Amino acid sequence: MDIPPKPTLKAIKKFRTLDEIKYAMKHVFQDAQLGLAGHRKLVVILKNVFKKAIELNQINFFAMCFTKLLSKVLPLKRGVLAGDRIVKFCYLFVNGLVKDANEEKRSKEEEKEEKEEKDKDKDKDTNESDKNEEDQEDQEGEGDQETPISEFISYLIKYLLSGIEAKDKLVRYRVVQTLAYLVEFLTEIHENNTLEALYTLLSNRLQDKELSIRIQAVVALSHFQLFEFSIEGDTGEFEDELISSNQIQNKLINSIQNDDSPEVRRAALMNLVKTQDTIPILLERARDSNSINRRLVYSKIARELITDLDDLEFEDREFLLKWGLNDRDETVKAAATKMLTIYWYQSVNEDLLELIDQLNVKSAIAEQAILAFFKNKPEVLETIKIDESYWKNLTTEKAFLMRTFYQYCNENQLHALMDANFPELLDLSITLEKYLSVRLKTINENENLIKTWETYNAKIDELDNQIFSLENQISRINTDADNFRKSLSNIEEDIIEINIAKDLFKKRIKQLKNNSGNLEDLITEENQEIADQIKDFLMEDLQQQLEDINKNLDEIEHQPEDITVKLEELQTKYDSCIKALETTSELKIQTVQIFEQEQENDCIPFVDALKELEFIINQLLLIVKDFDYGDEMARRKLLHIIRMTLTEDKLPDGLISVALRVLRALSINEKDFVSMAVEIITDIRDSRDDEEFHSAAATFDDDDDDILGNGDDESQQSSSLSAVTKKRRIEPDMPPDDIVLRCLTMTQYVLEVITHSLDDHLSLSSIYSGIVNYAIQNESKKKLYLAGLTCLGLYSLIDSKIARIATTTLLLAMRSNGEEVKEIGMKAIVDILAIYGMSILDKSSKYKYSRMFFKVLNSFDAPKLQCIVAEGLCKLFLADILYKTDKRSLFGNAIQGGGGGGGGGNDDPTTTNDDETEEETDREHEKHLFEAIVLIYFNPNTKSNQELQQILSFCIPVYAFSRINHQINLAAVSGDVIYRLFTETETELSPSVIIPQLISWCDPRNLVKLSNEEINQATSHLWQCVYLLQVVEQVDARNVKRCIINNLNKFHITEELESNQLQALIKALDATVELFTNNEDNPNFILDKPTKKNFDIFIESIKNKLEIAQKREENELIKSGANSILHELDDLDIGTGESSQISIKSETKRRDLDRSLQVSKTTSPETSENEGEEDDNEEEEEQEKKKSFTDGKNKLELKADKSITFKAEDKREGSVETDHGQEQVLVESKKAIDSNVEDSLEDIDKFLEEADDVDYGDISMDD
Repeated sequence: MDIPPKPTLKAIKKFRTLDEIKYAMKHVFQDAQLGLAGHRKLVVILKNVFKKAIELNQINFFAMCFTKLLSKVLPLKRGVLAGDRIVKFCYLFVNGLVKDANEEKRSKEEEKEEKEEKDKDKDKDTNESDKNEEDQEDQEGEGDQETPISEFISYLIKYLLSGIEAKDKLVRYRVVQTLAYLVEFLTEIHENNTLEALYTLLSNRLQDKELSIRIQAVVALSHFQLFEFSIEGDTGEFEDELISSNQIQNKLINSIQNDDSPEVRRAALMNLVKTQDTIPILLERARDSNSINRRLVYSKIARELITDLDDLEFEDREFLLKWGLNDRDETVKAAATKMLTIYWYQSVNEDLLELIDQLNVKSAIAEQAILAFFKNKPEVLETIKIDESYWKNLTTEKAFLMRTFYQYCNENQLHALMDANFPELLDLSITLEKYLSVRLKTINENENLIKTWETYNAKIDELDNQIFSLENQISRINTDADNFRKSLSNIEEDIIEINIAKDLFKKRIKQLKNNSGNLEDLITEENQEIADQIKDFLMEDLQQQLEDINKNLDEIEHQPEDITVKLEELQTKYDSCIKALETTSELKIQTVQIFEQEQENDCIPFVDALKELEFIINQLLLIVKDFDYGDEMARRKLLHIIRMTLTEDKLPDGLISVALRVLRALSINEKDFVSMAVEIITDIRDSRDDEEFHSAAATFDDDDDDILGNGDDESQQSSSLSAVTKKRRIEPDMPPDDIVLRCLTMTQYVLEVITHSLDDHLSLSSIYSGIVNYAIQNESKKKLYLAGLTCLGLYSLIDSKIARIATTTLLLAMRSNGEEVKEIGMKAIVDILAIYGMSILDKSSKYKYSRMFFKVLNSFDAPKLQCIVAEGLCKLFLADILYKTDKRSLFGNAIQGGGGGGGGGNDDPTTTNDDETEEETDREHEKHLFEAIVLIYFNPNTKSNQELQQILSFCIPVYAFSRINHQINLAAVSGDVIYRLFTETETELSPSVIIPQLISWCDPRNLVKLSNEEINQATSHLWQCVYLLQVVEQVDARNVKRCIINNLNKFHITEELESNQLQALIKALDATVELFTNNEDNPNFILDKPTKKNFDIFIESIKNKLEIAQKREENELIKSGANSILHELDDLDIGTGESSQISIKSETKRRDLDRSLQVSKTTSPETSENEGEEDDNEEEEEQEKKKSFTDGKNKLELKADKSITFKAEDKREGSVETDHGQEQVLVESKKAIDSNVEDSLEDIDKFLEEADDVDYGDISMDD
């Protein structure tokens, strides 16, 4: 039958048969897949075909042909243009039908209205209410009525839903893609069952393993946010369930927060409806691990949200700027800057002061935001004018603008702008002095308000102390309870073991008495170990052991009861503390509320005004800090002002910090600064409210001996250092706590500024031994105790002796106190380790800190502390302070291309086995910590802590891609990570995400600054492959096995590796093949055909690379030997008659062979520390020259973890004089050469044979 020509509008009107409709549709679909340009014309043609089908009452036939043609593109891969064009054409066609129907409906309504207006005069007596009710009933009837268009759409969606759960991922993708377009026409679906099925099945596709399908499912479900519908429940069992827009939004929010794919999160981010409830969810993507998603928040989401800056809460504005301007990705930072400088600036009508007011100048990010604004809008700088009237009417916004303006000009050396807007230093000092005087005057004039404020703060401090003490008690109770539970568990296990041993002893004694039976008859799985120990025992020995066992059993049987009683007591204390904590916390809230209500118009406005004044002073001090001090008179004036205000004024912490930095800038050097600072602190410490104040400024130098002691400086310092561990007597004249706190605050800021060691500033020792120790001993006073711990940590950074003491003090404090103490302690210990390394800790402390780090890393109920520890450990790992690569490889081979040099093996005669054991133990602890970091990265609970997720997303790749040694370390834990994730984690994880990520981190091609040769010789992927193959045996999950095998082709393993390494991999592969062969009946070990094929291909490729590597090594050995022989013939001075000449050449040849064999034995040979040294003892040199090749063979038999050293160049002293007149010697020399050449070739053959017989041992992974 001839195919009809392409349909035209005129020809369609003449259609009478179904074949004509079918072929017309085929032509339309054929043309639609060729390009998008003709879609509009084709839609018109197909709509006319649809109308003709309605005329012929063949709408079902049309729908059937339509779906049949659509099914042709469903198996097409993603990205195939024909498939995408047909899907878009389907959408355009349905959209056209719906639009035409709406237009027709609208025109009918308009005609009806016109008719009603014409008949209005005739229907004056008609009841309007009755008429409206009739119109409403007509509209409802029309809404429920099934139309040909709605019937077609329902048919199409039902057809697509039948393939939404197909096994073929391509079909699922095309189905969901088409539905994502068609869901827009939900209003045309009148069957509730179809709507219910569409919603349910699309929701299921949100969990599809293919990310492209999840993306389309998100897009499709987003259309449901605009509707509410109900799902009918089964009669008598379930009620109808109302599906609201909030439920749809929650599904999209779940995808935004928890989906592993950044593309899926991006799709949900773009399609989630923006409401007051969803705005925080959208903005939190500013901390997404994907840079494109983060950039999208600033470039699109934030811009859509903002018409006025007041639409965003202050916390949201600060959050966006904080994470955007500090983002590690430059494109994200640029998008955040553009949001600030263009969109936000325009929203405040380009008023800079208004923009600053919206930022809240007291926030931490405001300064960075304005500096970024100046950088991107330098033209604004010319519009800023700071004249005399500006200085007289400073507000917080004006002061902030002035200070940031000066800072930007100073940093960018815009001296003209600075000279035009800022006065001389003397005038600025006078202005600062005036504002300080205004502050004092304000305080003195409002003494009653100040006393009210101080009384309120004292109450709050007292409540804080109670809460702090209760939290610490709860922490100690939890620690004690954990220890008791562990003891109870251990005792119960001991009792079970003792009873097993007791039963075995009784039975064995009975056997010996009756002289019948063997010990083997009594052995069970439980008593196997005990039986091995008593196999040689006589009856008397067994009876004695039984008596001892009974005694031990009597001693420990009552212990569980005692421990249970103690646990009950602890539980009672815990309940009491929790109740007291709740009561005190509630009392604190009530105290704050009462104060705010009572002082709403008195004290609170005054305190706010005082804080604004102090903020202005703070900005002036920041300007002064960076000012030009060329005017000596002005400098002295400013120095006097700063010293007086620090000594006599009770400044808040913020002003103390800035004032001390100004003091440092005014000082001649650091020693001068410390001297003045200690003088100020001493004056404050010695002051009394009820006594006349006497400044120590004039007499400080004379009293220096009294402060530091009359003895030797070093002995005095050593004495002060012991004060932390020994309970020293507090002097009776210790000042009140508020004065001690001021001193501690100043000490903290002084320590933050200085860089020299404590030996250069011995005057600080008296403060340490006095107020710091006093504060540390007052655990019940929160502010004092925390300030003391902070100062202790800072002192540790400038003195190693204090650091050693601090490690113990901080450990005890963290183990017995709450989260705030742990945060300070963790920061301090990380800084200490960063400066001094792990050697600062003793053996016991290393183990305790490792346990504490590990416990905190897994404490998801303390997210802030978790972030502190994770970031600190990542820094220590990156600096190779923790888990640094040993001189020997983790796998017994020398490390390829690593960091430091030095020979492998233990060349230090002072190193003992105990030291090596301790070092290995420390390394295992550090390895477990590193493994915990990687595990937390993949832990699903980490998604709730966005800051932690971003820290790890940045630090782990930086660590992995910085050095080859780091990749080897990461490869060493890969197997354990996979095993624990898929055996110990209850949450279902996707191996298709985790395994490729681990492989990517260990890929040497991602390393920075490495040559192609170094990349090809890197072993990180080889050993990671070996470890992952062992996971195949250990993990039961079939999907994990399949994922590992299917990702083997991603490993970068080249033929440039050494043959012994490739042979180790071959051995691991053979073991895996054998494992699958022996477990053919186990369903977990059954591989599908594609996976098995991939495995076979990988094995074959490794075998080919092994052959190439072996041939290369053989050629290198032969070439090395031949070069050595030729070199010998060329350099030999015929006629010497000296036997030593041949010995030298033979030794050279032996060393060349040793060198070549060493290269084949190790991943990267390391040069001996003694390389290049010359042996001055000629007799020893002669003996060394006469050694045979067996010495070289013995060297090759060393353990794999021992580095074989060799000299890069043979150096010889002296020369052998020859006598050209002795022909007999010439003949003998030639014979000797021929003999040595033959011996050398034989020795080469022996070496090659031995190299083929090397036993590489088993490669196993420690648990």
